[in-house]
Amino acid sequence: MAKILGIGNLVLDTLLFCEHYPKEDAEVRAQQRQFKFGGNTANSLYVLSQLGHQTAIVTTLATDDQAKHLKKALEQQQIDTQHVQRFIKGATPTSYITISQQTGSRTITHYRDLPECDFEHFAKIEIEDYDWLHFEGRNLEALGGMLNIAKTFLSHQPISLEVEKPREGIEGLFEQANLIIFSHHYAKAKGFAEGAQLLQAIHHQHPGKQLVCTWGEQGAWCMSHQGELHHQPAVKLKKVVDTLGAGDTFNAALIHHLIAGLDLKSAVEQASQLAARKCQQIGLDNLLSPLVTRKPIANLKHITSARATVVPAPGLRHKVVLIKHDNEIKAYENNCPHQDVPLDEAYKIDINPFEMTMKCSVHDAFFRIEDGVCVEGPCWREELKPVDIEVDSETGAIYLADMKKD
Repeated sequence: MAKILGIGNLVLDTLLFCEHYPKEDAEVRAQQRQFKFGGNTANSLYVLSQLGHQTAIVTTLATDDQAKHLKKALEQQQIDTQHVQRFIKGATPTSYITISQQTGSRTITHYRDLPECDFEHFAKIEIEDYDWLHFEGRNLEALGGMLNIAKTFLSHQPISLEVEKPREGIEGLFEQANLIIFSHHYAKAKGFAEGAQLLQAIHHQHPGKQLVCTWGEQGAWCMSHQGELHHQPAVKLKKVVDTLGAGDTFNAALIHHLIAGLDLKSAVEQASQLAARKCQQIGLDNLLSPLVTRKPIANLKHITSARATVVPAPGLRHKVVLIKHDNEIKAYENNCPHQDVPLDEAYKIDINPFEMTMKCSVHDAFFRIEDGVCVEGPCWREELKPVDIEVDSETGAIYLADMKKD
């Protein structure tokens, strides 16, 4: 376990989970709303805390009620707040985040009305007590002095610098850091088409640094002290749930594995794995817990249009009826809306291949295979409840949808 000090911004995140991102001048309803602490450094420290490190944050807080909640939330996640600087004037910074459940992407709108940590406050901290210092590449008015102090007073502790956005004068601070982590936003703003080009240019200007550039679905590039370049492909995911905080998770895992003694190439590989793990869940809580392993409920090769297949469905009240219709698999809960009994309560479900219907075995209600609507019988015009499923095109495995995956 290491003692890690993070210096950066702290915000209140308001997360709105929507079915899809709204078009301009549209009105949509959010399925869920959450309030969490956010900010790159705070998120990374939370992940590092889960990885077993002792973490502390240098940031600013207002004196409003939201600030009290943020401080309490940090402490609940084992992040030390003793180095927080308070400001009477100003309000808690807020980020309004719209998350598309269709794609897992997020769109962020920031509001800030609070000063950032000043040099004098940072200078009073006994930074020698920490094993690693991680700086967010913002607050340029004070950041240069902070890095100078760190470079002067630290004997062996590494200094990492996250460069997410282009800010005037930030290139002049690169020499003060041991590890520099660039985002693709910075690289693109500087005219680079890929991470390798950026890292080669930075290495030429600042040799001897460990350099990393993350690029979303294109993976990440890294360059060692000696100038050895490596590209780490992104982990392929069948479904992205939530990308918010994936970069912060990557940074935390990178620092963690470097502290553990891994070389830069191996640390980047492990960091990519944890960032991918993050993309498969909402939020950063329980990030190290194993994902629920999906088990198929059936296989495509066993489903035909001539027979209704009834299978157990973990998590649902009823079993699921599977049947093929026009090269598509239809799935319905095995529950007749007439008297809430299984369709196969008395005997198997009869299929009429000419009318394309399924018959309940209890009171002879006929349901269209196409949409589950009752077209004849005691529950006429009522419907079977459809079940969302996913079919693996390679293996033919049929899964219940919206379950977490490995």
